[in-house]
Amino acid sequence: MTHFQTAATAEPNILSAASRTIGAKQGNLIDSALPNRTFQAAALRGALDCLQTAWNWLQRKRTQQLTSRRMRLKETISLGEKRCISIVQVDGAHFLIGSSTASVQLIAVLDKLQEPAHPHAERRQS
Repeated sequence: MTHFQTAATAEPNILSAASRTIGAKQGNLIDSALPNRTFQAAALRGALDCLQTAWNWLQRKRTQQLTSRRMRLKETISLGEKRCISIVQVDGAHFLIGSSTASVQLIAVLDKLQEPAHPHAERRQS
């Protein structure tokens, strides 16, 4: 056998050995990547669960704040020069309040707060 024949017959063995080595390394990489992906998925799920818990807590706190308030500002109109009038609701009753930098005055106790009419309602009826 010549040197070229030996190299030619040896080459398939080298290639097959190399492919087995590469295949084994790739298999190990895939096998070792699987636990990492599982860990990443579990960590992501844990983070999402924490975010969901925090969101639910914030929703409950917001609902408690809205339902436990006795006083609400319904509407405010500026009159200029740091003066305004406001409708304030306290325990279901409505009050018209005037305020400036120097004072706050009760203008009227409103018996029933009416829904504001649509500004173009009169024009449409005419």
